[in-house]
Amino acid sequence: MRRGAAAPALAALLAAACSGVPTPSPSPSTNEGAWSEARDRFTRTRKLYDVVDDVAFATATYQAPEVRAARVDRLAEWKGLTPAERDAQLAKERAEGEAAEEFLLAFYTADRGANDLSKPTSTWRVALVLEGGEQVLPTKVEWIRPDPTLRMLYPYVSDFDTLYRIRFPRQPGTPLAQRPFQLRIAGALGKVEMTWGP
Repeated sequence: MRRGAAAPALAALLAAACSGVPTPSPSPSTNEGAWSEARDRFTRTRKLYDVVDDVAFATATYQAPEVRAARVDRLAEWKGLTPAERDAQLAKERAEGEAAEEFLLAFYTADRGANDLSKPTSTWRVALVLEGGEQVLPTKVEWIRPDPTLRMLYPYVSDFDTLYRIRFPRQPGTPLAQRPFQLRIAGALGKVEMTWGP
């Protein structure tokens, strides 16, 4: 067989062989079980438009105790953690949850320069709005780089989003997960409000 004729045949053979290769997927999948239910229950999405033009898209997951525990269990399954490793991770998550109220926020802005939540001079003001209108400002807004595990856990995170970890002081009284509250991102470009409630 001539060299030129062999190339198309080889390409066809490789294409046929590759067509049966499965796409990597964790087991259990990211969209099944207790983890998926807890994550989705505490996730909200809002979009901000200027007439028909995109301004900002936000998706946030409140890191409620239920979310933290389910995430540890899912990671234990995926990574094959020992019971001791799982318990240590769960204790760490509980300690972080007792120290602050936390959100994971995927934020997109049409104007890339306006996606600056972690800067002291941000275009936006981020606040936790409690029942009755009381506003609590974050103690920290941290830009984070999404790794493959984070993208599997939170499949709504896209290549166009900037990812933030937002922490607020713990609130006294009834746990936040059991009462209405709102995450508000507001500025000259508009207002994005995501509301949770029992």
